[in-house]
Amino acid sequence: MWKRFQRGRTKHRRMAATLSDVARRAGVSEATASRVLNGRRYVAVGTRERVERAAIDLDYIPNRAARDLSTASTTTVALLVHHAQYPAHGEGTFSSRVVDGISRALRAAGHDLLYVPVDDAGAKSLARISSIRPGRADGIVVLGPAFPRAALRQLADTGRPMIVVDNRLPGVDGVLADNRIAMRTLATHLVADHEYERLVCLAGPASWPSTAERLAGVRDAAADHGATVTVLRARETTMRDGALLAGRLPPERLDAVVAVNDAMAIGAMHRLRGTGHALPITGFDDIAWASVTEPPLTTVSVDAGVIGEEAARRLLARLASDTDTPMPPREIRVAATVRLRRSCGCTEPPTHPEAPNGR
Repeated sequence: MWKRFQRGRTKHRRMAATLSDVARRAGVSEATASRVLNGRRYVAVGTRERVERAAIDLDYIPNRAARDLSTASTTTVALLVHHAQYPAHGEGTFSSRVVDGISRALRAAGHDLLYVPVDDAGAKSLARISSIRPGRADGIVVLGPAFPRAALRQLADTGRPMIVVDNRLPGVDGVLADNRIAMRTLATHLVADHEYERLVCLAGPASWPSTAERLAGVRDAAADHGATVTVLRARETTMRDGALLAGRLPPERLDAVVAVNDAMAIGAMHRLRGTGHALPITGFDDIAWASVTEPPLTTVSVDAGVIGEEAARRLLARLASDTDTPMPPREIRVAATVRLRRSCGCTEPPTHPEAPNGR
C-alpha cells in the first residue's frame, strides 16, 4: 500500500510531514515507523497498516538524503558517561579501566570510540544528544547506573543498537560483574572467619543494580551466620560519599564496615583514621589505590577491562547482525575474586577465596 501511494502521490503539499509526525499519528516509536516505511520485516501486520495509513493521511515524503545519512556506517561507537563517573576522577578507577577495554576491542575491529560526557541536564534526554544520532555513531554504550531509567528507556525505544555497562535495562544487552556472589563470599569471610556480628554497609542508591546486588550478597552472608547489617546510603559512591557516611557511624556499636566499592571504602577509611577509630573495612573493584592504602584494602577484584571488552564485542555483534532477524537481549556476567589484605583484620596475606565464575 505504501509503495503504491509513493508512486501515485502529487508533488505539492502545503507542509512537509516528518517521520515523527507519522509515528505520533500511528501511535508507535519513530524506529518502528522507520522500519515500516523502509520495508523492513518483522513488524506486526496491524502496526504496519497503522503506519502506512498515517503516512498516506499526512502525505509523508521520505527525506532521501537524511535516510541515506542515517543508514550509512560510521565505524564509530558512542560511549555515554555520566559526569559523576568520569574516568578522569583518577588513574586506575573502575570507569577508566572499562573505557580502556571498550577502546581496545573497538580498535581491534576497526572502529573508533566517541567519548560523550553527559551532565545532569543531558542525562534526562539522552535520545536528543546530537553526537549519538544516526550518521554520527553506529551504536551506543552507556556506562554506569547514574542515568535516569526513563531516559535510558526512551533511548532504547529509538531502536538504536545499544548496551548498558554496570547497569540493567529490560530488553537491552548488559554487562556486569558477578556482584552478589562475590560480595557474599567476602562478607562470609568477615562473619565466619573473623566472627564479626555487626556490619554496616556503605551503599549507593537502591535503584543502582550493582549496589542492590552487592548489598544482597552482604545480607545473604549475614543471614547465614546470624549477623546484623545496617545500611547507610549516599546519592553517589565516591570517596567523598564514603567519608561523609563514615562521619555518621557509631564505631562503638559495630564490628566492621563493608562498602559497595573501593572509592567509598577509601573515603571512609581516611575519615575514620582522622577520628582515631580503626575499624575493619572492605571495598569492591580492586582499583589501583586499593593495594597501597594503609592498611591495604581487602576488596573484590573484577577485571573492568574485560567488562569493557565484553560490552564492545556484544555491541559489534549486534551491529553485524541481520536487522530483520534481531538478536535476543543478553546479560553477560564477569567473574570476580576476593582479595584478602589487612584492612579486614587479616594479619597475613592468606589464600584468596574465589567467587564462582561468571557467565
